[in-house]
Amino acid sequence: MRLNDTSRALFAALFLVANCTGLMAQDGIRRLIANPTTIDQPGSYILRSNLRYGPASGPAILVQADGVSLDLNGFEIQGPGGKQGTAIMVDGAHGVSISNGSLSDNWFGVVVQNSGNVTIKNLRIRAQGLVIAELPPETGIMVVESRNVVVEDNAIFNTGLGIFVRGGMSGGNRLSNNTVTAGTNGLLGICYNPAPNDPESPKSDIVSGNLVSGFTTGMSFKGTSAFNVIRNNVIQYGTTGIEQLSTKNTEEGNTVVKMQ
Repeated sequence: MRLNDTSRALFAALFLVANCTGLMAQDGIRRLIANPTTIDQPGSYILRSNLRYGPASGPAILVQADGVSLDLNGFEIQGPGGKQGTAIMVDGAHGVSISNGSLSDNWFGVVVQNSGNVTIKNLRIRAQGLVIAELPPETGIMVVESRNVVVEDNAIFNTGLGIFVRGGMSGGNRLSNNTVTAGTNGLLGICYNPAPNDPESPKSDIVSGNLVSGFTTGMSFKGTSAFNVIRNNVIQYGTTGIEQLSTKNTEEGNTVVKMQ
């Protein structure tokens, strides 16, 4: 069938409307977050504005569903300070991504526990640099008993502990190209440890291309931590550059400098 000029114009207009309608529908799928919330359905979520939460509210955003994309949209989640609160927690979920925003004044910036296939990227995390009277200190990102977690291109500042990976069920994770800088009271830049009720430590991770600066200990691999590859990191430390309690981890091409 051949279309005349009028038919072609009408067809083109209908095609344009259909496509625009599809774009509007697609944009409408993203669910806005304005207050502390629990995400228990898959989908795409976006922060609408800066969010501040109190010490009694639990995690500001708790993710308990598979297949969640959380875009902070450049906004900030501010905690109550005083070593209280978790900004974002992923608990028992898979296929989750978190990106593009700031977290400040939280005890824990992001916690991933009993989860898998999680990506944490392009976050700016800032703590208060509180005196470390007991462990754990203010922590930027903590991964507990979780696998295939990617922690990449984040900037973490003024925490007592930058990135904390725990438990023998943790493994196959990648920590890369993060900038982890101590302010006051920086104890550990990156730490691998057992978890509560699990004496084993994480194994088979790649820790590469990170800048870790100003902590008493730059990196620490404790307990049974093994088969981790620690590669091409720059570490500026106070007392210990890379602490190893296992001979089964591999170090390659790291630049380790003691601060005088």
